[in-house]
Amino acid sequence: MKINISVFIIAAMLIGCGSTPTQIDKSQQVTSEEPLPPSASSAQSGSAMTVDTRTNTFNGILVDVVGTPYEYKDICGYRAMDDLIEKEYKLMSTGQSSTFDNFSIDKFIFNFTENGGLVVSTVYSYDKTPSANGGFYPAQSGRVHDWKLEPKYHRHSGGDCSIDFYNDIAVSQAKLNEMRRDPSLEKVYNILLSVAEDMDYNYPAIGRKATFVTLPNGKEPLKGVCDDYSNLLIDRLTVAKINGVSNIQKVTGQNHAWVTLVYKGKTLYLDATWFDKNNIDENGVVDHTPYKDPRNMTFDNEIFTNHNQHHIAGGTRNIGS
Repeated sequence: MKINISVFIIAAMLIGCGSTPTQIDKSQQVTSEEPLPPSASSAQSGSAMTVDTRTNTFNGILVDVVGTPYEYKDICGYRAMDDLIEKEYKLMSTGQSSTFDNFSIDKFIFNFTENGGLVVSTVYSYDKTPSANGGFYPAQSGRVHDWKLEPKYHRHSGGDCSIDFYNDIAVSQAKLNEMRRDPSLEKVYNILLSVAEDMDYNYPAIGRKATFVTLPNGKEPLKGVCDDYSNLLIDRLTVAKINGVSNIQKVTGQNHAWVTLVYKGKTLYLDATWFDKNNIDENGVVDHTPYKDPRNMTFDNEIFTNHNQHHIAGGTRNIGS
């Protein structure tokens, strides 16, 4: 079953693409362990803000990665994770410090912690700045704002099912980006994405009120639950006759359905429902843009099952999954 979660991230396994941990002056640190305020957390995907995957930058600002052996360009691709840096950028570029003389964001740091959490840090500076009462704000260099994100429970129809670890997401995105270099797996990915783009989760079918967007053609998206996502994915994969792909089948368990196939002797796990992950927005409309959660196209059973807590085959199932 789909859920509201704010977890996110990441992209390609490249040999020798590790990052050197950045030294942070803790005496200059400002920490936020709470969610960003509404003004900062309302960042929308598809804005003019850009990631340059050649230089590991966001809007021209360097992004370092700590705690996982990938560069920033390798962990981009998951909408929820990508949104984090945009939210942090908007928070820092519109806050009080941004009005000080020669304010600059020097770099961002994604620090993946051992417990599966993530700290998004912003290193910033500004010059000595006069204040309204005749005093001044002293110059700061290398000051750090930390946004601490703990692993979140991933809720299903059966309750708290499993935990979303940020480092799992990062590794999954990196491996997915690497897989997509294979022509056959790129075709599989494009078909998985096409299902997520064409279908929205049918919340009314499970008793939740929601409306749907109107597409440019004047129609609404296809609607379905996990069975429908899986069936459509199987149909499109079968018609495509992708070289090396065999044994395409639907698997059920834990009131859910997903797809597996065999490629070069290995099982590839695919879940179009959770790859899409449509939430209901504050206006009661199903979010049409896919999140592209990388854990839902993987050869790694440990990641796909969220450490043996999710996607467990067998057992009872019903339409509300």
